[in-house]
Amino acid sequence: MKKRSLALATILSLTTFALADTLEGAFKEGKVQGELKSFYINRTYNWGSGFNRDPSNYTRDGLSVGGHLGYQTASYYGFDAGATFYTSNKLDKKADSSDKNDNTLFGADGGSYSVLGEAYISYSFDKTSIRVGKQSINTPFAAPNNFRMLPNTFEGVVVKNSDVTDTKFELGHITRIQTNGFANSVPVPNNVLIPNDAMTRLSLLYGFGPGYKVGDFESIADVYLGQNNTKNTAGMTYLNATYTGFDGVKLEIWDQYIHDIMNIIVAKASYKARLSVFNTFASVFYTKQDDVGDNLLGKAFNTTGKDKDVDASQYGAMLKASLDNGLGIDLRYVNTPASKGSVLDGGIVNALGGANPFIISQGALHANLGDTSSVMLGVDYNFKPLTNIDLLAMVKYFEYDIGKYNGYQSGSEWKTKEVDFDLIYQVTPKFKLQARGSFTKDWLDLGGAKSISFDEYRLIAYYKF
Repeated sequence: MKKRSLALATILSLTTFALADTLEGAFKEGKVQGELKSFYINRTYNWGSGFNRDPSNYTRDGLSVGGHLGYQTASYYGFDAGATFYTSNKLDKKADSSDKNDNTLFGADGGSYSVLGEAYISYSFDKTSIRVGKQSINTPFAAPNNFRMLPNTFEGVVVKNSDVTDTKFELGHITRIQTNGFANSVPVPNNVLIPNDAMTRLSLLYGFGPGYKVGDFESIADVYLGQNNTKNTAGMTYLNATYTGFDGVKLEIWDQYIHDIMNIIVAKASYKARLSVFNTFASVFYTKQDDVGDNLLGKAFNTTGKDKDVDASQYGAMLKASLDNGLGIDLRYVNTPASKGSVLDGGIVNALGGANPFIISQGALHANLGDTSSVMLGVDYNFKPLTNIDLLAMVKYFEYDIGKYNGYQSGSEWKTKEVDFDLIYQVTPKFKLQARGSFTKDWLDLGGAKSISFDEYRLIAYYKF
């Protein structure tokens, strides 16, 4: 930590020296941007038999206001610097019972929290940019996951280049992640990795990792392996190449190397075109995960005297089509094969944010469970062509066919069904209102022994400046 701080201080001092004569101008010409956000969530649970809860139905909710405020200096000789402050502030009274208080908008203690999520120095030349420090990145398995009040942010260095015609490259090395309040939906006891604990497994499937601490920057190793981890690693190194040289075609390849834990390859191809009266978009992807180096996650999941392998794969396809009158359809399919005996039995390990690229429902992120096939059928309508009001209405149906090697509750199989409704009203270019409803049947169903269903409503307001 001292070495990293010393290196950053050196860069700052050199930058200040080089820009001393124009520092005032660089700050005067800098830009301020931000977003005000208000979020209300209300979820009513229906617990089936086996949970010993009385009453069987209860409602929990949460209300927060906050957002972010960012500043970036103007560029001078290619250098600039920036910082972004994020905050989520609890408005409703903190409930004594977690059954009544929805913590997914808030900090680890269920209250307000704030964080300096970005603080970086950048340098750009020709078609290359380098950014060092706390920043936002968006990769398949390290992403903002801005599903509630605030996004995840990361600490490291990112280099982007577009010297090759129609091709963009991105190379990054990340050492720490700041996890947002959405992780509170999976409360891992004491943030300790326990291989047979359902919350440990669900955290790794749902995008958090057992060792997260909401609002704090934690090392990549601790997030994957829990706060009882004693091993240091080099973090995560990733590389991306995106090619757009064919008309309407986009080809992407990602390699995310989590040192001494796992390697993740993601390949994706997309095609966008106008076909007759339809605006169409089609895409396919494939993901493969394997252990590397010291296989620290496989060692942590050793409950029988033998280290487990990280061995998971996933593939999917989607097709979207719309008419100029505002009507659209959205069809998606994802399959995550079983890999019996591996970490999570083949479920997709996902600790740094980044949900399944094709199927994300409001109530369930089950597409990453092993031995699971997932489908989504959606219909949407934009009222703007008819009424000149920028109002988008969407209805989506999800079905998750979960097999017995699912990684969360391996040994049980069930089907989860969900219907989501969305109304998104773009009041002005800067002001947006959103109402959401989610009705999830059998989020969990262990053959009648235990079952959970719930209904959820959200009201969200955004104002960008």
